[in-house]
Amino acid sequence: MQGVSYLVAAYAIAWVGLFVYLGVIVLRIRGVRTELAAVEVLVREQQEQQKQVKKDLEV
Repeated sequence: MQGVSYLVAAYAIAWVGLFVYLGVIVLRIRGVRTELAAVEVLVREQQEQQKQVKKDLEV
């Protein structure tokens, strides 16, 4: 019966490791989404500035 307890412990460790790994992945994805949103804002601002420069040059 001692072998069964080792088997259960191994499965428990594997599941805990899996959940920790998934947690790390979720946190990284959130960070990437935050960075992507910031880049999108910067790109929009740069496009608006370029449009404004074009308008100023046309006048």
